[in-house]
Amino acid sequence: MRNILIFSLLVAFATGAPQDISERIAGGTLAVEGEFPYIASIQFERRHFCSGFIYSERWIVTTASCVYGRSTSQLDVVVGIVSVIQPSAQQQTIAVSSISINDQYDPLTKMNDIALISLSRPVVFGTAVQAIRYDEVDETINTAITMGWGATTADGIEVTKLRKTELTLPADCSSYGANEFNNNYMICAGSSVSSPCQYDEGSPLVQNGIAVGIMSKNQGCGTPYVPSIFTRLSAYYYWLNVVGGQQPIPAATTTTTPSTTSTTASTTTTTIVVPTAPCVNCETPPTTTTTIVVPTAPCLNCEAPEPTTTDAPIIPTAPCFNCEAPATTTAAPIVPTAPCINCETTQKPTTVLVVPTAPCINCAL
Repeated sequence: MRNILIFSLLVAFATGAPQDISERIAGGTLAVEGEFPYIASIQFERRHFCSGFIYSERWIVTTASCVYGRSTSQLDVVVGIVSVIQPSAQQQTIAVSSISINDQYDPLTKMNDIALISLSRPVVFGTAVQAIRYDEVDETINTAITMGWGATTADGIEVTKLRKTELTLPADCSSYGANEFNNNYMICAGSSVSSPCQYDEGSPLVQNGIAVGIMSKNQGCGTPYVPSIFTRLSAYYYWLNVVGGQQPIPAATTTTTPSTTSTTASTTTTTIVVPTAPCVNCETPPTTTTTIVVPTAPCLNCEAPEPTTTDAPIIPTAPCFNCEAPATTTAAPIVPTAPCINCETTQKPTTVLVVPTAPCINCAL
């Protein structure tokens, strides 16, 4: 068993398998979960080889040198992690849909060293997974922080735990040739106690929560440390907008005390506020109760209900001019209580003599 274990360790070192050597990294400190929720591990055939940052739910920003000549089928992007070995609660591994390299990229000088990776599905944001906005360098601040899973020594391999380090800017990049450093498109940053290394390419350079650059190149990570060169993100705002679209406005986190609406889980309770002042053009619910008004004054040409059976003659109680007495049999009409002019009564087959009680002029008997 002992021989098998020793043989396995030798194979691991010979094949270059990742090792947990975080305790031996010179300079910098270990990051904790959620400290840099925007960092992304770009993996080639399931092994970390570059970094990037979350630009939006569908795009990752990295350097062109990271993905130049790579096939999308060989790449994956992992977010929400601190360790490449131990899984995290919000860890997401997403396939790459396409790669967009700046068309002015020069692989020899690494000028215009920037690229966008399109993801096959959106990133699910959480406390340990967030996008970061980019902007110009804040010249009032002479420090910035970078992080990654890069090697600890020259020609070393990647580490398994995310580490961070603080760099000073602007640093002196005079050791680079005139065609290797251009201040308009690059940032020079360094430290006397630490340095990015291989496998740190694409790692963001951050000031006060704003990404200002991505690690492009350096002259190795051996001592004495030489400043590193970062791609200046603000110089490529037009290209980023064209390819990846403008970054979404970050969601504001506010605490409010609702007055008329309260929301719990999937249930929403709404309280309608009734105005206490005069209301113009206010809509009120339609009424459903209708009151029939019965007139108490004389009614002309009113339809009377069906008469009842009686043989009593119709005796007008007021003078009747040109009234024709209808012939009735058994039905008695309604006796009006007010003068009735030109009132017609229902014709009946039997004639009953109507005896007027007032003078009747031209009455037909």
